[in-house]
Amino acid sequence: MATPKSRRKAEAPNLELIDEILNWAKTNGSSDDAVVTELVSDLREMTDLDAWATLPTIELLPSINTPKADSKITLANRIAIIRNILVFVPVALTWIAVSRATEAFAQYTAANPNAVVNFLEFWQNGYGFLDKDWTIGHVAFLDAAIIGVVILLSLIVSFLEIQHKKMLSTFVAKSENERLALGIKIHKYLHTKRVSTPEVVNANVTNSTRNLLATSKELAKVSKDLAKDLKKFGR
Repeated sequence: MATPKSRRKAEAPNLELIDEILNWAKTNGSSDDAVVTELVSDLREMTDLDAWATLPTIELLPSINTPKADSKITLANRIAIIRNILVFVPVALTWIAVSRATEAFAQYTAANPNAVVNFLEFWQNGYGFLDKDWTIGHVAFLDAAIIGVVILLSLIVSFLEIQHKKMLSTFVAKSENERLALGIKIHKYLHTKRVSTPEVVNANVTNSTRNLLATSKELAKVSKDLAKDLKKFGR
């Protein structure tokens, strides 16, 4: 007498479902997952499907693997590094300018001991002792320009991060739906392979009874409509 296991082997495997599982696992990076490997093997051999039917297949499928950082987030990280460095450039530039102006002011006062000029005025005009690139007005302009670049880079980083989050959210939602749909297909397929236990028989009988009752109601309704039509023709 054929055993349940031998009868399973005599059936043809569902190649379409197997291919769908393998394609999903490859896309999700789960080809080497133990559950996927064992399930595909049993589906091919048509063995132990009754055991799989008792398990929560949807929960057993591997979780979604989030994608690695895409080009947007990589670019955002690089820009953020440049921005973080630029934040300190105005401070460094200002202190270098102060150092140059101080040295030049000392030379100016030594050469012009009777001159009545304060440090800020000298820093602005230079009086030939301080290069124009280090005057307070020029340095202030450079600091403002650098701060403007920092603000712009911050906006770009924020924009790229928002785009990445949207992409990631869309990817996760789509992947979860695909995982759920695949789990339901596997569950439906394995549902037909369950061993006929009293619980399974009772569930099948209940479903059949429910379907028969629904069909009976439809037939009764059709019969009433037909009787009404016949009465009309009888007149």
